[in-house]
Amino acid sequence: MAKATASRPYHHGDLRQSLIEAACDHLLESGADTLSLRALARKVGVSQTAPYRHFESKSALFRGIALYGFELMAAEMALVSSQHEDDAEQAFIEIGVAYVDFARRHPEKYQLLFDSALVDFHESDALMQAGTAAFQILLDVIERGIDQGVFVDKPIHLVAGAVWSSMHGAASLLLAKAPSEMHRDKPVTIVMEQLSADPRPTIELFLNAIRKPC
Repeated sequence: MAKATASRPYHHGDLRQSLIEAACDHLLESGADTLSLRALARKVGVSQTAPYRHFESKSALFRGIALYGFELMAAEMALVSSQHEDDAEQAFIEIGVAYVDFARRHPEKYQLLFDSALVDFHESDALMQAGTAAFQILLDVIERGIDQGVFVDKPIHLVAGAVWSSMHGAASLLLAKAPSEMHRDKPVTIVMEQLSADPRPTIELFLNAIRKPC
């Protein structure tokens, strides 16, 4: 991700995005407690009041980051899903891999989406809609799989809840603090290392759980 700094000022018209990207960098480096709109203004090279044209508060900025995160994640999931429109099982696997991959590449956004009290979804209709749109991609693939006769014929939202909780669990594990070297021979460390090296086998096990019995 390119960083916006005072030595590389934002282009005309994209201050909002420059602030979001600078905020994401800060969240990765220092966390949310020390983040301020004034500090971000210095980082992108604008006046201290300029950020308030786009975000009236730090909470609004967090909502903006979460919205951006949902849009990025949905775009990646939609792309891999569209590449396997005739194969719901493969689409499911690729969506799961994309989901876990997104969490690993964008941990600061992912935690705002699901693991943080910093964002109140009810304060933003756009954010609610973005989250719904991202989840709909998974629902559509499950519905295709049921229609194609490859997934269990159960209520779509029931199946989606089961697989989403599994995917979210895998992603959250990968974002957790890695076990220390002294515990490298422990089962939990082996599991974490296998999941980190290649999440695909784990996603395939999630798929087996919703396959229609032969």
